Amino acid sequence: VKSALNKVELKEADAAVVYKTDVHAAGEKVQGVQFPESAKAINDYPIVLLKNAPNTRTAKAFIALVQSPEGQKVLSQAGFLKP
Repeated sequence: VKSALNKVELKEADAAVVYKTDVHAAGEKVQGVQFPESAKAINDYPIVLLKNAPNTRTAKAFIALVQSPEGQKVLSQAGFLKP
C-alpha cells in the first residue's frame, strides 16, 4: 500500500487505493477521496499479551496506553476509527 501511495506522491500514478491512515500521514502531498465501497474494508488490529512475553510489565503498560483515552486520541488523530 505504501509503495502505491509513494507512486502517487511522486506523480508516477494518478491514483491508488490505500488506507485512510496512509493518506492522513502523507499530509498535503496527496488528496484522499472516499467511496462507498470502502466502508466494507475494515481491518482489525488485535493487541494481546504474549503467553511467554519476556517483559510482561512493559507489555501490559503498552496495552493500557493504547486502550487509554490518550492512546485512543493519538490513534484517532492518525486516522484510525474507534473499535
